[in-house]
Amino acid sequence: MNTLELQLDDVTQFFCDVGQHGWSDLIVAHKGDLLIFRVSQVITDFPSEVLKIARAIIENSPIRAALCDEPGGAVIAVEPDKKQPHTSILSIYEINGEIAGFDETEEGNLVLSLRIRRQRLAGMLLAELWKTHVCLKHTSYQNGRSGFPHKELKELNNIWNESDLGPSFVK
Repeated sequence: MNTLELQLDDVTQFFCDVGQHGWSDLIVAHKGDLLIFRVSQVITDFPSEVLKIARAIIENSPIRAALCDEPGGAVIAVEPDKKQPHTSILSIYEINGEIAGFDETEEGNLVLSLRIRRQRLAGMLLAELWKTHVCLKHTSYQNGRSGFPHKELKELNNIWNESDLGPSFVK
């Protein structure tokens, strides 16, 4: 699809479940459907990859990130919209088959492409990570989960406060 044809999307929602025992999920609610991309912590540091994506959105920089499962997964691509700098073009490619541990250059099958406000997309991703950050203060929630970039999340939230997106609403 030509990116010029993409209408601004204000309804799609993103959820990041940093799961137990090395499994996480990126869940996308789009037009009544759920797209669920499982991520293996053995191959991909899910919270750190989501932080990289959010940082690129805040900085209005292009990024491609691999979210690997065992096998398959997804590649998330975000491109700044040169004509509308407050928006980004987000594309998700599903990687099928026997590939395990691919990188961000893998193309796969395009399953979603949309134009979305940068502030909204960054906010959804950081809010999901912030939720995990707060929940990890509870011992029972920590069970089966390891390694979370608490410091980097706080630093990125501060970067957002200083960006052209205006102050972060994730507190």
